[in-house]
Amino acid sequence: CEPCRKVKAWQQKRELAVGRGSRLGQELRRWEEDCQLLRCEGLFEEYLEMVLQFGFITIFVAAFPLAPLFALLNNWVEIRLDAQKFVCEYRRPVAERAQNIGVWFNILEALSHLSVIVNAFLIAFTSDFLPRLLYQYKFNSSLHGYVNFTLAHAPPSYQHPEYMYCRYKAFRDSDGNYTLFYWELLAVRLGFIIVFEHVVFFLLRVIDWLVPDVPESLELKVKRERYLAKQALADNQDALLLVSRGSASSPASDGSPCNMSERL
Repeated sequence: CEPCRKVKAWQQKRELAVGRGSRLGQELRRWEEDCQLLRCEGLFEEYLEMVLQFGFITIFVAAFPLAPLFALLNNWVEIRLDAQKFVCEYRRPVAERAQNIGVWFNILEALSHLSVIVNAFLIAFTSDFLPRLLYQYKFNSSLHGYVNFTLAHAPPSYQHPEYMYCRYKAFRDSDGNYTLFYWELLAVRLGFIIVFEHVVFFLLRVIDWLVPDVPESLELKVKRERYLAKQALADNQDALLLVSRGSASSPASDGSPCNMSERL
């Protein structure tokens, strides 16, 4: 967190100042100023922050559709703060080659699959989309009487003596048992979940197939660099072969009979 990083930086500067002793009044050289910066401890915290944000946004986007907008604004500010942190507060990290982001990609892929299933359940069981659709199909296409249809009558044993009747939102009969409409709606909800996740997963596979991992222009540049590297290696091998042949033939020419007779 930001306060912890500030405290660590202050503590490190204080320890270095105590170690300098009599040189407190002298101007520090650039490498000494850089040594006072915090050591970069890797990108684990940065990856963890982005993965948590991605998980909350994708899993609960149906409950709060404005979450991606706020995440965009947060990331726009966060990228500036991270730039300030890595340039002015951390030492220059040691660069390491990596093929990809490693296990974080698998975590993001698992979160994306989980978010599809969770959003399907949220849409199916927390919204009135499917009950309205089933009521339109079975009873009335204009939804006339839908609100009254969704309210069940409480059993007489649960009613207060001062009130004539009590109604609550459920698909139950007067005895408190589930109606046929409830079981039909449950089947529709489960079917919607299966269809929804299959359609979304199919679209994800189509997008993954249409969008290449490496752009075509970059792939051409990589192939060109490989070709030039092979060509340069082949030219160097030819030059080395000629040099080796020349060095091998020179001792033989010095030891020939004609040369020996000329020397005699």
